[in-house]
Amino acid sequence: MRNIITIILLAVVVTSCGSKKNIAEVTLGTEQTVAYKSLGNGVAAISLVFFKNNTFQLNFKSIPQPETNDKPVVRSEKGTYTSEGNWKTLQFLSKGFDATALFDAQYNNPDEVKVVSENSVKINTDEQAITIWGVLCEKEK
Repeated sequence: MRNIITIILLAVVVTSCGSKKNIAEVTLGTEQTVAYKSLGNGVAAISLVFFKNNTFQLNFKSIPQPETNDKPVVRSEKGTYTSEGNWKTLQFLSKGFDATALFDAQYNNPDEVKVVSENSVKINTDEQAITIWGVLCEKEK
């Protein structure tokens, strides 16, 4: 199961690689409003931070299994978001980034996360924890 997820994520990374001109620039805010961070696990280190200026940053680093020769997959994605009550709609700005690979509906609770398109997801920030790539990420206080 983890190998399948790793292969999917690697495919996303490979298809997302390209020249920098394909990546829209966004200036992240300095004041956080909400943040989620993965709990201890053997799969990935993940953080998602929302800033007051309606920007966000998602950091992801896979943890290869000891019996493999896999290298960690590292991604840092930025974007903008809009708010509708407790739901934030994230718009990832990297061309070719496939949010459906990280926010797979099979592993998410629809009360927490909803995939809108390949580069857009909705996050319910009232939730104390959300699942990203099958990993529980807890809201930081």
